[in-house]
Amino acid sequence: MSKRRRFTVSELVCTAPLARVIGHGLHANHPRRDSRQRHRSGFTILELVVVMTIVGIIIAITGRSIASAYAGNSRSSATRVVGSTLFQARALAVQRSRQSWLVRSGNTIKVLGDSLGTKVQLAPTVDLGARYGVTLGSVSVPAGRDSISFDPRGLLTGTTTSYAITITRGTTVDTVCSSGLGINRSKGC
Repeated sequence: MSKRRRFTVSELVCTAPLARVIGHGLHANHPRRDSRQRHRSGFTILELVVVMTIVGIIIAITGRSIASAYAGNSRSSATRVVGSTLFQARALAVQRSRQSWLVRSGNTIKVLGDSLGTKVQLAPTVDLGARYGVTLGSVSVPAGRDSISFDPRGLLTGTTTSYAITITRGTTVDTVCSSGLGINRSKGC
């Protein structure tokens, strides 16, 4: 059992200097009464707004150049795919010693080959409009052809003497050409 102590009012009387010290300690967190400098971590709203504005300006400046580079890159990728598919159609004719065709239908291209008198698809259909966002067109002599055929020697057959596929994205156009001798080019058509 602990002893109980008894205090009287006379023991709790404070002097004026002591009251100031106790009073000062009661409001130590109030900024006006604290004589020490407080250290705060973090950012103010104003700092965040300034940083976000600068970031927005930088994105606006570089965003257009990045978008145009992406568009040019996808157009050149589509041009490479068209050139390689055209080369593949010619190579299949030579390797199999049979006729082969490159068929353009809208924005898709595919390679067909002769198998005992029947046209058989030898390569997957490539949809360049969906993959790269380009539009395909063709220019042939005579006009109006959407497919070309290669004989077993790799030469263009039929009445088509030259064929060009145009790849368009936006306002820029690339062209892949095939001459009557089966020579394929993507530049200098």
